[in-house]
Amino acid sequence: MIFIDRQGEAAAAINDALGGTDYVSRLERELSAATGKSAVAVSTFDGGVHTALHLCGVQSGDYVFVPTFTFYSYLAPVTNMGAVPVFLDCDPETRCVSPLALETALVWASLQNKPPKAVIIDNAFGSVADYDKLIPMCKAWNVPTIELCAHVLCGGRYDGDYAVIGFGSEGGGGAVACGDDYTAARQFARYEYTDGENHDYRLNNYSAALACAYMSVLPKIHERNKANLSALLSALDCVMPPVKGDASFFALCKTDKAKTIEAAGFDVIRPPLAHTLPKYAGCHYFEHEQGYSVCASLCSHALISMDFSPFRRLKLISMLK
Repeated sequence: MIFIDRQGEAAAAINDALGGTDYVSRLERELSAATGKSAVAVSTFDGGVHTALHLCGVQSGDYVFVPTFTFYSYLAPVTNMGAVPVFLDCDPETRCVSPLALETALVWASLQNKPPKAVIIDNAFGSVADYDKLIPMCKAWNVPTIELCAHVLCGGRYDGDYAVIGFGSEGGGGAVACGDDYTAARQFARYEYTDGENHDYRLNNYSAALACAYMSVLPKIHERNKANLSALLSALDCVMPPVKGDASFFALCKTDKAKTIEAAGFDVIRPPLAHTLPKYAGCHYFEHEQGYSVCASLCSHALISMDFSPFRRLKLISMLK
């Protein structure tokens, strides 16, 4: 697990789950309180994306606008539904979806008389998108938004239509913050009976118990990650921290330095730009500005995980001196 259970939160939660305590409902209540929207727990992050796309009414052949600077696996539900991804460049400051690229893509789709059925906005790798620009733009074009929060509650806004929250190694699973579509989401995830389309995305009670325990120590994890980032910034002059976001799960670093950090046993990630993958060769990609692809300029960087212990932090800093 990502945190050390010194106080026994996780162990106690598992014991309670074995005793029959309903942690799925508790997790949904806590996430609803955090996001201001009704939440439905799901077994996988991809299942949450699939559920949100279903709530947006996405069908085969529809356009879905997606970020290219993201974990490409998050986009699998789009193509699995038969929809057509349209890729958006990232903003040079937030490293999330570019408002300029989004506007250009919306105009392009309108000229085809085929507006997108949804716009997916990722809080990419701990950064937070510029929702003050993105959400009003999508509302003006009457297009629903899906906010991706793979790194739990990392400072997103949740004022779009849907949000997908993931727990990763903290027991797995996630949730869909869905507002008025709570019943439809539960039916699609097979919590309630329906004779329409549904999938077994129900979160098991033990994973929900771990997620609740993780939620209780989120402030500690955020503070630790911030300390890790601060230490890294003091040791390296080429680290680019997120501009927005209260967790800072990742920072960018030049590849040559990242190799040294990786050799010390730290997690370094080099996700490919999604629009460059062979399976998306025929898909449209909209740059931040014509002739300026921000995500292409990030190819010389790697992502360094800030989620490591104070002991490893000291080891890293001593190695870099």
